[in-house]
Amino acid sequence: MKEVRGCGVRSAVGFLSRRTIGGQPRLKEDFQRRRLAGCSSLYKKDMLGHFGCVNAIEFSNNGGQWLVSGGDDRRVLLWHMEKAIHSRAKPIKLKGEHLSNIFCLAFDSTNKRVFSGGNDEQVILHDVERGETLNVFLHDDAVYGLSVSPVNDNVFASSSDDGRVLIWDTREPPHGEPFCLANYPSAFHSVMFNPVEPRLLATANSKEGVGLWDIRKPRSSLLRYGGSLSLQSAMSVRFNSMGTHLLALRRRLPPVLYELHSRLPSFQFDNQGYFNSCTMKSCCFAGDQDQYILSGSDDFNLYMWRIPSDPEAGGPGRVVNRAFLVLKGHRSIVNQVRFNPHTYMICSSGVEKVIKVWSPYQQPDSVGDLEGLVEDKSRSLYTHEEYISLVLNSGSGLSHDYVSQSVQEDPRMMAFFDSLVRREIEGWSSDSDSDLSEGAILQLHARARRSTRSTRSTPRSPANVSTTHHSDSDHSSSSSLARPDPSGSEMTSPE
Repeated sequence: MKEVRGCGVRSAVGFLSRRTIGGQPRLKEDFQRRRLAGCSSLYKKDMLGHFGCVNAIEFSNNGGQWLVSGGDDRRVLLWHMEKAIHSRAKPIKLKGEHLSNIFCLAFDSTNKRVFSGGNDEQVILHDVERGETLNVFLHDDAVYGLSVSPVNDNVFASSSDDGRVLIWDTREPPHGEPFCLANYPSAFHSVMFNPVEPRLLATANSKEGVGLWDIRKPRSSLLRYGGSLSLQSAMSVRFNSMGTHLLALRRRLPPVLYELHSRLPSFQFDNQGYFNSCTMKSCCFAGDQDQYILSGSDDFNLYMWRIPSDPEAGGPGRVVNRAFLVLKGHRSIVNQVRFNPHTYMICSSGVEKVIKVWSPYQQPDSVGDLEGLVEDKSRSLYTHEEYISLVLNSGSGLSHDYVSQSVQEDPRMMAFFDSLVRREIEGWSSDSDSDLSEGAILQLHARARRSTRSTRSTPRSPANVSTTHHSDSDHSSSSSLARPDPSGSEMTSPE
């Protein structure tokens, strides 16, 4: 086999398909570990199927043969990864369809059922094999997070914009009252069962930060992470596979790692260019031993850091200031990322309609290289004026029409998020005249047109045009802190 400098064997599909090699079951894991450790970049490929932003992705359990995805087009898609990568099959659309943006997904342990939740205030339980809807669990507000119990597939947790974390049993009547684990005035963006100690759950709250809960002691957290800085806007939390550490994302702060029973950070992870301000994101562990972490960024890149083996690394602040890999290729903000430890494959998504697949192994029609020598075609940010022009020329306001079923890039949506990035870079205040929502833009335009018509019909001076400027950050979705809702109405902030 031809060798690629620094990364060993070029292709190992047959090699990796074997469960054991020469009687050494750990040989595959060691090979993959070394392969990734020697890479400076990864091969990448796009999977097309969604008609809007992709807000949630999850690999199936026990090998990651399947990937489930959901987003603004309200559809839950099921991908057979091997067939999708080889372009041999399109994704399967599950029959249960949401009424608004999908924000979160979860497989049960058997991969026979998928849970999906979103802005329509419900969780749908899907049968994977038949694609049918098995049950619907109604909430009082948008559902941002889901987690299935690691020891009982009938039990799942949901986190919601109404400030509650609820524990549900699918065997109970659908209109039964769930068990309330937590109830805060502010939104819970994420929840996860500890994979080893299922009585424990971790949460991320928009104002109360990251917390640890015991299902036996509801309404009061066991631990608030962050020490004196515990009151932060947290958006994602993930346990490692052993349940000994948890990784969290906080708005405008770098990813942070905690030991399970320590409120102070073990490490924080940063890199020049990384920032997390404009959208709701998730994070995850990576590697066969959870030795890496992954997070998307507002600068359109995906960052991977190696967790130091030395607990004193990073100095007094314990900050890891250099990423192990910076993966470039997305054309807008990266919100979601998941790692498959069996294939060392990474999937990421966000504002674009694509799901990007990253791998240390070359796939059919993949691009890039392992040394970071292949330059990506970058694009310039849309200006705020270009964004306004796209809104006015689109002929529609906040609604997004998915009837056309287009998987092609949406310039207006890209420009909308570019405007958020520019606002952060330029430091616009929330009441800045440059900070207009799509509704304000269209309202201003409509009034200006009415004023123009009035001027043409009468000789009097045109009326003064007054409009209220609403901050984009006053509206949100799971993938953004400021976002038009495809249902046609502006959404309330989860914070």
